[in-house]
Amino acid sequence: MIDDPGEPSVARETAARATVRIASSELFQGRREIVIVHRGQEYRLHITRADKLILTK
Repeated sequence: MIDDPGEPSVARETAARATVRIASSELFQGRREIVIVHRGQEYRLHITRADKLILTK
């Protein structure tokens, strides 16, 4: 069976739907807090003393 170039393969569909993983160290870059803007709203993501993440609006 030959794949039809007009039809996406299962592998391509799966890759397109895969969740992106980003290390928190890449986001924070040595900081304890960052601001994320989503639909015009600001959210603060910070690392606690217990090394947990807290997201607040």
